[in-house]
Amino acid sequence: MATQQRPRLPPEQRDAALADLLASERTRIIPAANLLASDPSTLPRLLELLALERRADNRQGILFALTWHAEPDALWDLMIRVLSDPTEGEKVRGQASEGLAYMFPQVEVGSSRFEAGVQALLAALKDSSPEVRYCALFALGATAHPPLVPAMEAMLVDETPVPGWVGTVATSAANALEHLKGKSASPHCEGP
Repeated sequence: MATQQRPRLPPEQRDAALADLLASERTRIIPAANLLASDPSTLPRLLELLALERRADNRQGILFALTWHAEPDALWDLMIRVLSDPTEGEKVRGQASEGLAYMFPQVEVGSSRFEAGVQALLAALKDSSPEVRYCALFALGATAHPPLVPAMEAMLVDETPVPGWVGTVATSAANALEHLKGKSASPHCEGP
């Protein structure tokens, strides 16, 4: 079955969204990221912007748009690098975890790519940021890989609240386990 092509944004709308993605106000960044996420033709430009942009809110917006492109060949190693970089903001590292989560279904279990992603996420469970731990658990649940159950179960004791998210780190662990054990249709990543 052929995959359905997503439509490209009109050039004026795309260019305006790319400009807004670099704005200083989150009220412009978030809608721009949502819009650019729908147009896979923006992938090369988003990668260019990510390489140049240093502000955390903007980097998070760029990664959000890239997340929905879900192109493991172009994005897998990038998401791992961002997640593993302690100089990145916690929201940026969390967004990289979410990006991995949405690409896991396209990555072969046991492959070197799969293992690299899992190892980065397991390391993220020790991150000082509850947001990074929360998002890493979401991504681990998306792997559908039962050998990860003990690592997720160990996080059920982490009752740290995650500002801007629904619940605690333990809530994310419980949701990820529920998904992995086949009790829910999809993992839960409930944001603001």
